[in-house]
Amino acid sequence: MNTIFKHKILTGAMLIGALFLTTSCEDSDESVVTPETPYADKTLYEVINADPELSDFVEVLNSCGSECADSLFNCSRVYTLWAPTNGTFNKDSIIAEVQAGNRGHVFRTFIMAHIANHLNPANGKLDEDNKILLLNSKVAVFSGDGVNYTFANSELVERNIRVWNGLLHKIGTPAEYRYSIWEFLKLDARIDSVSNFLYSYNVTEFDPGKSIIGPIKDGVQTYLDSVYTTTNALLNSYSGVGNIDLEDSLYVVYVPTNDVWNQMLAQAQKHFKYNLTAAKPVSMDSAYRDSLSNFYPRLNIVKYMAFSEYEQRYVNSPDSIVPANRDHYPRPLFAREQLEKNVVFTKELSNGIFKIIDQPSYNMFDLWHDTIKVQGEDDAMRESPSQGGIDYIIGVNQNNINKDSLLKDTKLAGGTYFASESSASAVIVKYKVPRVLSASYKVAIVVVPKHITNSAVDPAELKPTCFGIQVFQNSKLLYTVSDQLNDPTRVDTLYLTKSDGSPLVVTFPYCEYFTNTYSRDDFNVEFTITSKRNPKKYDPSVRIDEILFVPVSDQE
Repeated sequence: MNTIFKHKILTGAMLIGALFLTTSCEDSDESVVTPETPYADKTLYEVINADPELSDFVEVLNSCGSECADSLFNCSRVYTLWAPTNGTFNKDSIIAEVQAGNRGHVFRTFIMAHIANHLNPANGKLDEDNKILLLNSKVAVFSGDGVNYTFANSELVERNIRVWNGLLHKIGTPAEYRYSIWEFLKLDARIDSVSNFLYSYNVTEFDPGKSIIGPIKDGVQTYLDSVYTTTNALLNSYSGVGNIDLEDSLYVVYVPTNDVWNQMLAQAQKHFKYNLTAAKPVSMDSAYRDSLSNFYPRLNIVKYMAFSEYEQRYVNSPDSIVPANRDHYPRPLFAREQLEKNVVFTKELSNGIFKIIDQPSYNMFDLWHDTIKVQGEDDAMRESPSQGGIDYIIGVNQNNINKDSLLKDTKLAGGTYFASESSASAVIVKYKVPRVLSASYKVAIVVVPKHITNSAVDPAELKPTCFGIQVFQNSKLLYTVSDQLNDPTRVDTLYLTKSDGSPLVVTFPYCEYFTNTYSRDDFNVEFTITSKRNPKKYDPSVRIDEILFVPVSDQE
């Protein structure tokens, strides 16, 4: 073992050693700490390499390659090692796994599972919640009463052996490696469709800030210890599946089998068909749109598969569970019983419970096919030529609705609505509709009556508004309906109908499922409202609380 870095770590190790000797003395007579450094001139590697009780552990370490030992014990760091003694594990099977090409896996799950940064002495009382962050980012409990100590449920058979760059304990059995949910995704062939999709977004990059700088050679900065960091854009709670890779969180996950994945994907792909030649948004070329048609069906299958145990305390119903994904507000609630009835496999892991389901627990309306709501007052989505009239936004709450009003118990979305009036002509209001899918919708407008804040009126004196509606996509007229009359005595959710009175169902050939960062002008679906000008029969004003696109089953 090369020890060229000894001069770099000597000062730090001696200082930490002094601190160790100072802080390791407790009031209890039971506390025993080695008062001297028995191997003051030897590194951890040199000590364990010369210890006949640890030869099995050293053989496994060496089988991983000299660079692995160097990366741990031959750099400017101080470690604590809990080394399992000979005969407590099957070294031959572990070495065979290395030889089979799984060196990195063995190094992480076995070697690094017994090592932590800094000095961690077995000294005094260590509570059951004394958790140690290991080099593989796992957490192990290191506890003891001053006489007996355990590390990851393994008893220490020898403790507090101080060496030049750290501290050595010997343990009677190896620490069990507990996989996280993120790691376990790769270990079961039944779910590799989910695993392959999520892991495809891993990005590994060199991290100079965490690496140890070496000399400059030929004008190029070199590093004594190069650190690479892997990130994944889908491991978050806002646009992905949740932080299922972290050890300080607890989740329950319901992962679909490959058969379920394929079944759901076939349906989802119908709803994410992009127009590869559309002019808007200009920033999205055909290749990017094609990539979205691949990405969104898959994301929307798995985005609600993880449920944070921590967040369940905010759910009032014990029968319901809220997903970790937060891209929908308010977040949907799912029935625990519905999720549990299709579970065919359960395993407790380091950061939660892993479950596999063999049937879809929910349908497209629960997972990705949401009702689209455009607020009438949303000027980011509205274009409203007033044609000489007046456009305004009115706030309505229980304080300004007269107690005698017919609408005294009405609540409007957002507490406001949009109104437009013209004494000389019909009113025309245009909205862009974001994030429609290549799917079918029923369409409704929530119409606010003129007298919403007035005192009681004679319903016979009230006049409806007569609406004409047009729906466009990519400037192509898809649907036209006329003579849509609202009920002027209430806030009326007016579902659009055809001339024969049957419900209007709008089917879009292409989806508009873009991110929320795009502007109104980037969306290609337009909804135009026109009021009929006939003062004797109709109220020509337009008062809109919301426009709703309500998804329906796929049209054959």
